[in-house]
Amino acid sequence: MKMKIKIGLPKGRLLSDAVYALKKAGFDFSDALKESRKLVFKDKNGLSEAIVIRAVDLLTYVEYGAVDLGIIGYDLVLEQRRDIITVMAFNFGRCHLSIAEPVKSSVMKRAAAGYHASLSGIRVGTKYPYLAYKYFNEKGYQADIIKLYGAIELAPLYGLSDIIVDLVSTGETLKANGLIEREHIMQSSARLVANKASLRLNGTVIQNVIEKLKKVS
Repeated sequence: MKMKIKIGLPKGRLLSDAVYALKKAGFDFSDALKESRKLVFKDKNGLSEAIVIRAVDLLTYVEYGAVDLGIIGYDLVLEQRRDIITVMAFNFGRCHLSIAEPVKSSVMKRAAAGYHASLSGIRVGTKYPYLAYKYFNEKGYQADIIKLYGAIELAPLYGLSDIIVDLVSTGETLKANGLIEREHIMQSSARLVANKASLRLNGTVIQNVIEKLKKVS
């Protein structure tokens, strides 16, 4: 009996591109894009299965072997530091992790001009506490990192934080909320990740999936 490959797909901005990439490689999970409460989808050939998972949970599913492969943003790979294998990069999901602040604020502008004291004790609102801490720590700044789960743009507008660290794609959300980018921290795009045990035990089958994805990416 052939092994059924389980693939984790992230809810949100990467889902449609992930489904399209898999379809080009011969794995059709188009039903995952329909309005539905379903979370598990069978491929037409019956040899693979896709599970649509919240992006923040997907790497946990991969690490513990609930799925064999997953498609996720590189930002979360670096933030969560799970015990997984990053197999390949895709050409979609491109964005960057950036520092932003209110347009009228000059905290980051002053720091860039050499007034480093302006960053002493700065409060940073972010969904990426590890990456934010790492960045400011390497710069030698003592930042107060505030973990948030959504609507990051509101934090500096209501005095919760001085600046934010968040993913930026077009910058339109920042602009609409009176914020401006001041500095890029890292680039990100979608990645294919794998469970270590799955690769070891079912390497031939999974490698076949990987090679098909590489040919169309």
